[in-house]
Amino acid sequence: MASQSSELVWLITGTSTGLGRYLALAALARGDKVIATARGRSFAKLEQKGAAVLELDVTSPLEGLHEVAKAAVSIYGRIDVLVNNAVEEATPEETLDQFNTNVFGCLNISRAFLPYMREKRKGKIIWIGSIGGWMASPYCGLYRATKWTLRGISRSLDKEITPLGLGSICVGFGYFRTTFLNADQRSPPVSKIADYRDISQEIEMSLQAYNGNQPGDPEKGVQILLDLAHGTGAFSGNDLPGSLALGSDAYNFITAEVKDEGSNLEKWKDVTQSTDFDA
Repeated sequence: MASQSSELVWLITGTSTGLGRYLALAALARGDKVIATARGRSFAKLEQKGAAVLELDVTSPLEGLHEVAKAAVSIYGRIDVLVNNAVEEATPEETLDQFNTNVFGCLNISRAFLPYMREKRKGKIIWIGSIGGWMASPYCGLYRATKWTLRGISRSLDKEITPLGLGSICVGFGYFRTTFLNADQRSPPVSKIADYRDISQEIEMSLQAYNGNQPGDPEKGVQILLDLAHGTGAFSGNDLPGSLALGSDAYNFITAEVKDEGSNLEKWKDVTQSTDFDA
């Protein structure tokens, strides 16, 4: 992966709180240009630090997103790094809202900006994923399903745009100590089916107990993203990985899932291979 240690222009969605804001501030501190976007929230601190700001709802129609992309590119003349950081914390019943924000919205953001990036023949799209994209869990199933989807989209997109000098990577964050689990950042937990109430409450209680005790340091996490975008640090001289996990918990969870999946394949190998035509 060629080093891009010179000044980069970032377009980051979801910069009002959490990892998006940490990343925007870190990129500015490194000397990069940042176009910060969010949906109807204050940008005062980011503007004071030198960010250009745009209000952006990732669930807007694609035509509207094309207009936002045009306006964004006009600020600095290019976008080097596009960060899809849209997050929707919602009740399990709000399936369409979850996928509109976490999947279809991110897809449309990429569609809106890729024409400008293809024209320059350089740039990266970073999808903010989660360990939830590797493991199944009750209560959080829809959210996790959106993150599984992002991994597949990113890997496929990377195959399409690598010949054009571009790259796509989904970064699976473990639990990082941001406001993500705060009560005011998520819709109230609701279990509409009595049979699921106990497990829903159990998972919700465990999440709240974990809040404030997450092992991941968000400032360290976003520094990795900066090195990834610039091709510096651990990424110096290396190709862009197909995916990346961040956090010791992410490593442990993912390796356990991969091992379990491998064991499952071996256990049912004879059944799996029994469906071919006879030789």
